[in-house]
Amino acid sequence: MVIIQAILYVAHGSRLKEGVEEARAFMQEQMKRIDVPIQIMSFIELQRPFVHEGIVQCIIRGATHIAVVPILLLEAGHAKHDLPHVIERAQEKYPHVTFTYGRPFGVHESIINTLVKRMEEQQKITRDARVLIVGRGSTDPSILADFQQIISLLQEKIDVSSIHVCYLAGQQPTFIDGLHREINSEAKTVFIVPYLLFTGLLMLHIEKKAQELQRPNQQLIVCNPIGSNEDISKLFLERVNQILNTKEALL
Repeated sequence: MVIIQAILYVAHGSRLKEGVEEARAFMQEQMKRIDVPIQIMSFIELQRPFVHEGIVQCIIRGATHIAVVPILLLEAGHAKHDLPHVIERAQEKYPHVTFTYGRPFGVHESIINTLVKRMEEQQKITRDARVLIVGRGSTDPSILADFQQIISLLQEKIDVSSIHVCYLAGQQPTFIDGLHREINSEAKTVFIVPYLLFTGLLMLHIEKKAQELQRPNQQLIVCNPIGSNEDISKLFLERVNQILNTKEALL
């Protein structure tokens, strides 16, 4: 049997056009680096094609093997439950097709280095500064352990007064609570670091609240999302090659 490999990239999706465009641009850039005959973009929600529609596109083009590659930062609900459920349903519907499933970026030094760059591009990092990492959030408890590891790795890279994390949903402390803690501190400079891959409505929410609560004697510096750079692209290609090289993908 001739193996015709496809890759289905899965981004989160956004209501904000700019966020969707950033995700598409990232996927298109990675496609140029990967020698696979069928490569399709899809989204979990808010933007089409959805994942099940992307699977159909792969099969229409003749795919016999589909590697589903999530463009997600951490292992949470979408990665652990939503995407596997879609793949299971597709496997039942298309038993002649072999599906494999890749890993999100995970906690990785390339991400940590990029967070530092996002701060440094705003302003020099000084010892008296504080850092507030803003996670998307999830009810999955593994997120808490991941962010504790992220804080530890970041502490090895930068010398600052404190590093805390807060969440936009699903966990405590909330973003608003975390922001108020920083505002009520003695720090003159607070780096607000969104742990988001691309821009979107959540990013706009962070910027708006920081602007609303800004005090005259304190800098609330909102950094850009993680976005794309060479380190992130290399990490993503590593994840793609891992799934393409698994035995299951060659059966």
